[in-house]
Amino acid sequence: MTQDCVASIMPSTWIAFDAKLPVLTFAYSFGPGMSNALAVGVDGGLAVVSPPWRVADAAFDELARYGPVKALVASNAFHYLGLPEWKRRHPDAVLYAPAQSIARVRRKTGLAPILPIGEDMKIANVVEFVDMPHYKTGETLVKMSTSRGRAWYVTDVVLNFERMPRHPVARALFALSSSGPGLRFNNLASLFMVQDKGALKRWLAAEAARDPPDFLIPAHGPVVDCVAQRGDVEKLFAG
Repeated sequence: MTQDCVASIMPSTWIAFDAKLPVLTFAYSFGPGMSNALAVGVDGGLAVVSPPWRVADAAFDELARYGPVKALVASNAFHYLGLPEWKRRHPDAVLYAPAQSIARVRRKTGLAPILPIGEDMKIANVVEFVDMPHYKTGETLVKMSTSRGRAWYVTDVVLNFERMPRHPVARALFALSSSGPGLRFNNLASLFMVQDKGALKRWLAAEAARDPPDFLIPAHGPVVDCVAQRGDVEKLFAG
């Protein structure tokens, strides 16, 4: 989704949220805005979620210090741009996407096979890849037990814009849908991505009550400390 950020001022490096597991993020431009990729430790290597697009060789080299890339994940039907270049660099990596996303991701990238996110991606109780319900286009929630606490990586279901988009149409759409600024449910994307918005919000609230995150790592916006921002987080999950 669009965000008023400039690619040239973003750090072109992997940022360690937790160096032990590890959990790393990488900010990259997808054209109209910025997105945060995720790399997380899995058995024998790393899974890269929403792989960063058009990155320098240094990005691959830097990540290699943490282990081999074993899986590449398109976290929904729209976060696929980096898959081809990462698959070229890591031909043995297995490709994954939510079930509803697979056909579009395969068509847009020309890559196959792409496997559905499922139980084979669950790494004990440390990392879990969830194919979220109530979606038409698919959406992945990554849950991680880190040295800093429980962390969730969210793609387009939750936004944390520090500033509203500069483009007047985008700004108006996000404002009218109450999708920003700050920590918000993405009401705009839900218009075309979600099958049942009410059911999705109830499911998300139930998950947060059952398995509360200490941190939210959004694909769009900075990391959220759920303790420091308790009021915002409670409001988010209350719907």
